[in-house]
Amino acid sequence: MSFQKEFRIDGKITLRSEIGLATGSSEIEYPDGKKEKSFLILPFVRVEPRWYYSLDRRRRLNKITTNNSSNYISLLTSFASSRTSLVNTKDFEAAPFISIIPEFGIRRTSTSGHFFTEYSAGYGYKHNFFDKSFTYKASQNEFIFDFQYKIGYIF
Repeated sequence: MSFQKEFRIDGKITLRSEIGLATGSSEIEYPDGKKEKSFLILPFVRVEPRWYYSLDRRRRLNKITTNNSSNYISLLTSFASSRTSLVNTKDFEAAPFISIIPEFGIRRTSTSGHFFTEYSAGYGYKHNFFDKSFTYKASQNEFIFDFQYKIGYIF
């Protein structure tokens, strides 16, 4: 679940900000080989500049362009902190991270202009901020694939 706001910078360029809750898991392996998992719910913050490159074409073809109903290219930047987790079932340590992902997306708005669907995908970089007092199985720097599907309502 998240809340977002998109600010128009130029005719086709916007800055989208989002705050919400993400789910995840953390796993610990004990010396005897036993593994335990923890379920997490943590807050996240995203900032994403977007370029809606097909707005003019959709207008020329008399298609819906309300609320940026168009294809776009963006740079999705996310931050999540495990230190502020709302739910941590086993109280394990999970690393906070920042990610930067170039994305391609498709956004379509309903004829009423209030409901929208959005698909996006990208491949980018993730940096985990590890605490030196813990041992982690993940790498500090990772390349990640991101796919999102969103349904929303615009007030």
